[in-house]
Amino acid sequence: MRDITGYYLLAAIIMAVAVFAYWAQPARRAVFIKQPRQLLGLLILIVAGLGLCLWSVTLERSAYTFERQSSPVAIAIAFDLSPSMLAIPNPGIDEEHPPRFERGKAVLLEYIRALEEQGEPVIVSVVGFTKNANIIMGWDQSMAQVHEILDFAVAPDLFGSSGTSIEAAVKSLNSVFSMLPKELQTTSRQLAIIVSDGEDTMRASSFDYAKKELADAGFDTIALQTGLIDRNEGVPTYGRVGEFTGFRRMGGKLYTVPDFAAMSAIAQASAGRGLHVRAESATAVERMLQFTMGTDAHVAAPNAKWLSTFGMFAVVSLLCAVILR
Repeated sequence: MRDITGYYLLAAIIMAVAVFAYWAQPARRAVFIKQPRQLLGLLILIVAGLGLCLWSVTLERSAYTFERQSSPVAIAIAFDLSPSMLAIPNPGIDEEHPPRFERGKAVLLEYIRALEEQGEPVIVSVVGFTKNANIIMGWDQSMAQVHEILDFAVAPDLFGSSGTSIEAAVKSLNSVFSMLPKELQTTSRQLAIIVSDGEDTMRASSFDYAKKELADAGFDTIALQTGLIDRNEGVPTYGRVGEFTGFRRMGGKLYTVPDFAAMSAIAQASAGRGLHVRAESATAVERMLQFTMGTDAHVAAPNAKWLSTFGMFAVVSLLCAVILR
């Protein structure tokens, strides 16, 4: 983007010099003396066009711009592998949707890709949890490895029949961060991403313990919520040829309801250090990037490019009008 801005500035300078050279000629100055008001107004418009151009390019940004971190961002992903994460809306009634875990995974992959595009140094670990938690991938700076784990390891075959324990996830995250390389223990930004629909099936005291652990933790937290708000979802069953045959009853219930209050409480457990975002939201990745990079993250101003184009168009048009007069 700096190169484009430079071209704009160079073009504006060349045009300004051309206008000056044009009116520096004695014959043109004589015309100016005869028609001062008309030509003065035209020159004011040209200067205004140049000013608009220069101002607009200073506002222009790329899609996401960040201040580069001095050390890798340490991201520990805790992925809910309970059966409810396989839930979908009824395919016979609603439009087709991927399972909840696929929606969460898609957001994670786009988020990781965005960090890669920015050249941001990142080290990642992945944990899978239900009522217990296990490390799927230890700390790794290879984004190809992270993509492979999320693409192929987090799959339906990995899901068990146990319920969800946020406490197990938080305990595992504490353990994972304690295994972070020593040189990064105190220098890296430490961030946990908990991917779940929030349906904690453990006792209330277990969830309260998890919130306390998050409040005392040395890492920040993104609660990445999966689950639709406006329609029922259930864990599907299929026939021999892959046809949908209905929803599986879980705990006597046909539908599984995401717990938004629980995921919000996870994000709020550490005041000012948490973010609650829905995987189904169009701004999920953008908000996660902004939270990850802190206050140095900016979204492109959509009008800046149009201002730049308009400014250049105005300058060229007015310059042509002067020369052709």
